Amino acid sequence: MSNIQLYLGNSKLVLKKIESNSIDACITDPPYGLTSIVKRFGKEGSAPAQHGKDGSFARLSGGFMGKIWDGSGIEYDIDFWKEVLRVLKPGGHLLSFGGSRTYHRMTCAIEDAGFEIRDMIEWVYGSGFPKSLNIEKKIEKIIEEQLKKQGVKEIIWK
Repeated sequence: MSNIQLYLGNSKLVLKKIESNSIDACITDPPYGLTSIVKRFGKEGSAPAQHGKDGSFARLSGGFMGKIWDGSGIEYDIDFWKEVLRVLKPGGHLLSFGGSRTYHRMTCAIEDAGFEIRDMIEWVYGSGFPKSLNIEKKIEKIIEEQLKKQGVKEIIWK
């Protein structure tokens, strides 16, 4: 494992310098393209994004976390993914992260570039679920309330 090389730079430029069929795997986390709100607020002649109560509209109109780079379009660029395919060895793997709302567009671009889509790994997470909730205690409380309504005076949990 002593033959590991990391490349730093604009991926569109760096890929062009890499020899064809020379990379075993590509693991990348490109921009997610979460700038759909820009289409509503960023058009020429449209009203500017309002700050609002928490500033979310103004932040979102600048891309993911307010970052302009999120609207680069690289994640949907078929020619970019063709370059990734070119540098991969036959049988090489691509693992690319994407946003939950936009991964399908990236997947189509990757497939259109010539990749065979085999599997998908998802990070499924709950949003707004109390992280410190002890589910066992919550269930016990619900059961106790129901039993008290039925006239049970004392409940002993083992």
